[in-house]
Amino acid sequence: MSLLFSDENSVWNTAINMTCSYRTHSDVFVPYGRLVFQPKPLADRPNYYEIAQKKTKTVAWFVSNCNTPSRRMDYVRQMQPYIDVDIYGACGTPCPRFQPQCESDLLDRYKFYLSFENSLCTDYVTEKFFKVFKDDVHVIPVARGGATYRRYFPANTFVDAADFPSPRHLAEHLKSLSSDTKKYAQMLEENDMYRMYGGLGSMWCSLCELLNTKGPPQKTVNMKRWWSDGHCHSPSDFR
Repeated sequence: MSLLFSDENSVWNTAINMTCSYRTHSDVFVPYGRLVFQPKPLADRPNYYEIAQKKTKTVAWFVSNCNTPSRRMDYVRQMQPYIDVDIYGACGTPCPRFQPQCESDLLDRYKFYLSFENSLCTDYVTEKFFKVFKDDVHVIPVARGGATYRRYFPANTFVDAADFPSPRHLAEHLKSLSSDTKKYAQMLEENDMYRMYGGLGSMWCSLCELLNTKGPPQKTVNMKRWWSDGHCHSPSDFR
């Protein structure tokens, strides 16, 4: 990145007076998505126990970038001695990113879907996490990132890797859940109560509303301190 556009350029420390990002304390908070409680009528709900019983695979991971600051590939490699993790995309078996049917067809077979972010940064939760909260997708996401997931998302709809001290402990937990059909089916049912909405498309409306209701901003933002300093970290739960 050119220094001109870098937060290392001190010029930006007096030039920026409003923030718009996925960070929750932005002036305009624009997450990649939101979960909305939207349960189906009882008559329309599937038999979650039967769905769980029909699944033949354990963990799927769709990934296009193999070397990342979060070292997610290393983390998954340390899970694999304890649980089967099938890798698809550029880092594994081909499954074209722009053919959603490929991913959808595969997810029908799997119990868990890894939503591992490429960076461990405050509040950073991308579409990887939200994309499985939609009709006719029945899989439990396993989240790993820099966000405090339980602060924003309902319990029992996902598994948070941060709850476990190592890749092995996470793998063993998933294996235990996988063998408990009743408990896993209950998670599927809870997960199916929520739908993903929003995304980056709402950003412009939110920004327009702020500009037209609050008047000119009266502050400046030190971009290096606000955006970079201490907000991303390296993994510390495995070697």
